[in-house]
Amino acid sequence: MQLTYWGFDGRPHPGTLIVNADAVDAITGAFRRLYDARFPIRRMVPVDVYGGNDRASMAADNTSAFNCRFVAGTSRWSAHAYGNAIDVNTIENPYVQGSYVSPPAGSAYMDRSDLRPGMAYWSGALVDAFAAVGWQWGGRWSDPDYQHFSSTGG
Repeated sequence: MQLTYWGFDGRPHPGTLIVNADAVDAITGAFRRLYDARFPIRRMVPVDVYGGNDRASMAADNTSAFNCRFVAGTSRWSAHAYGNAIDVNTIENPYVQGSYVSPPAGSAYMDRSDLRPGMAYWSGALVDAFAAVGWQWGGRWSDPDYQHFSSTGG
């Protein structure tokens, strides 16, 4: 699907997300709210641009959805493999497991009380936009995945 989003440069940009057909209405609704709030997004291209490499996509601060991959450290398919999950602003919203932070540049955003543009936080534009369409945030997990939103909660 094609979307227009606000960049960190304060200008609108075209973006592409690959999502499950059943998720299109919810995603459109969430991103309409984000656009109206002028919530900044760094970039939005399919993970295929990075050869399907999730780490490379995250290091580029890419917002993406479909990626045929397993849940980290398991042999279970991720909600991304079904087009039912999105990672938004991966550097501003890193995945954290103990002292491990991915992508590494996300370490600069570990103080979640220091709210900066593009970050996900409770009652913020990003979390609220996805909650409004019934999607859940990975930032609520014991090992938080601040970038992750999904229709399934996983």
